Amino acid sequence: QLYYGLERLMNRVAAELGLDPLDVIRRNLVAADAMPYRTASGGTLDSGDYRATLEQAVREGALDALKARRDTLRTEGRLYGIGYAAVVEPSISNMGYITTVLTAGERRKAGPKNGAQATASVAVDPTGGVSVTVASAPQGQGHRTVLAQVVADVFGLRFEDIRVNTDLDTGKDAWSIASGNYSSRFAGAVAGAAQVAATRLRGRMAALVAGQLNCRADDVRFAGGKVFSDANPDNSLSFSRVAAAGHWAPGTLPDGQEAALRETAFWTPEPLKAPTDADHINSSACYGFIFDFCGVEIDRTTGAVRIDRYVTMHDAGRLLNPLLVEGQILGGFAHAVGTALYEEYAYGDDGRFLSGTFADYLVPTACEVPVPVILHRESPSPVTPLGAKGVGEGNCMSTPACLANAVADALGGPVPSLPLTPAKIAALIHPPEPPRPTAAAGVTAAPAPSASGGRGLTGEGSREVPATPEQVWAILLDPKELAALLPGCEALDLVGANAYRAEVVVGIGPVRGRYTAEVALSNLDPPNALTLTGSGTSALGSGSGTGHVTLERTLTGTRVTYRYGASVGGKVAAVGGRMLDSASRLLIGQFFEKLVARAGGTAAPAEHPSLLTRLLRFLGLKQ
Repeated sequence: QLYYGLERLMNRVAAELGLDPLDVIRRNLVAADAMPYRTASGGTLDSGDYRATLEQAVREGALDALKARRDTLRTEGRLYGIGYAAVVEPSISNMGYITTVLTAGERRKAGPKNGAQATASVAVDPTGGVSVTVASAPQGQGHRTVLAQVVADVFGLRFEDIRVNTDLDTGKDAWSIASGNYSSRFAGAVAGAAQVAATRLRGRMAALVAGQLNCRADDVRFAGGKVFSDANPDNSLSFSRVAAAGHWAPGTLPDGQEAALRETAFWTPEPLKAPTDADHINSSACYGFIFDFCGVEIDRTTGAVRIDRYVTMHDAGRLLNPLLVEGQILGGFAHAVGTALYEEYAYGDDGRFLSGTFADYLVPTACEVPVPVILHRESPSPVTPLGAKGVGEGNCMSTPACLANAVADALGGPVPSLPLTPAKIAALIHPPEPPRPTAAAGVTAAPAPSASGGRGLTGEGSREVPATPEQVWAILLDPKELAALLPGCEALDLVGANAYRAEVVVGIGPVRGRYTAEVALSNLDPPNALTLTGSGTSALGSGSGTGHVTLERTLTGTRVTYRYGASVGGKVAAVGGRMLDSASRLLIGQFFEKLVARAGGTAAPAEHPSLLTRLLRFLGLKQ
């Protein structure tokens, strides 16, 4: 949200001043020789060459070719735009920033809060096995892989020689109030703490074995599962033998030396201090840099936005595992595409929540999310032990703004609020439709009933029936014939003049129930028009509706035109608007197929849909 406002503002500044948006970004980047750069709010940008990173992205991402493509498509009358976004990605939150909600006096009374402490324990067993325990539970980011790599590098072992435990028990494991998997803190803080603990343990092991190797502890090397002197690599001991000494023969250890069995590190970034009385604070330990640009095309008819090309450049410090970094970027990008173009909490005028199912709350799938071009530049952080910075959340910040700026470029003006749905974009492209013509004299339009407490449905259409208007009229007013036409109708009883009570079984998506319905015919104009009103209830919900039907004589029979409005409530309303609309069309189609057959025509041949077609209809995704 913060970066969306900032980057949209930069784009508007460029538009108001008649400048290239990319040049406006260039002019406002922090210079490399100003690092570490202290911001007005107290933040400290730790490292990076933002200008060089941007220029690398422009060059390697082929921005000039994208601009040429935009120019070509615009000459064809197509809506195509290019957008940019440049953001810093903070990681490893300062625990003190949450106290800025307090006054300076309240903070002094409560005591200082600051830092971002991470913990890790590394131990060796009697067989030379190495285990790592951290206070950060992974959620699929690859913690175990990275920790095994980091610790294996310290001890000169194989990746598979390291056992990683991420199950935290605060009763026996080392932890702190800042422990956890959040704020992109794993690579910089947690993996860094593991490296610190492993390095300390390696130093203790080197001190224990230096006498046997006839060298100083500083000259001991660990590589290939061996421990040896830098001056005499041929004189080596196996890592397992060195590790076992503390377990099997503690009496042989040099005087004053403890067994090197386990090391626990508590690490916190030095730059993270408590907020000042003026609320100035460095809210994060380190800051990555992201520069994105993209090209989008907008469908003039529907308003749909298609991402044609997306380039995202990241400087996340030292990359500990490039493959996992790419996965993190792709995940953040997919989330951002959903935010920018699809996902929306929608409410009716009466406050009803309209996007309570995945039929209405759209989440992008692999079909909607293009694969971006991912570029990297590494500026190691001087703050973290491994030089790594966070990377998992960056595109959630940059991509929505970048896409919105591209849409603004395509439209040549402001854009609506996110998400940029086809309906919102189409409203900007096309003028409002003229009002519907007034209904013919003597014909009452079907009003849409109140949807209070339910979901509203409207629709209209027409069908050709091979019978005269008089024949169709007779069928519609005959209770037995009408019962045969209504889908799912098991009984239809005449309870008054043109009034009926029906028992109907209807299924919509996963919801199927028996309804008791009251149906009435009014505004009778034989054989030209009539109005149907009805309401029904069941244990699964309720519904009501009004429809107007007109009969028009044609050369081949009668054209039946209908327009209806309805509302449903209860469980059936929760299946989603798409399913309800699809079910309505299906039921109306069945009604007219039966009407054609009863009137003496030939109904459409029976359909035998595939399993996939039946599934799509069940989900409301296909008619």
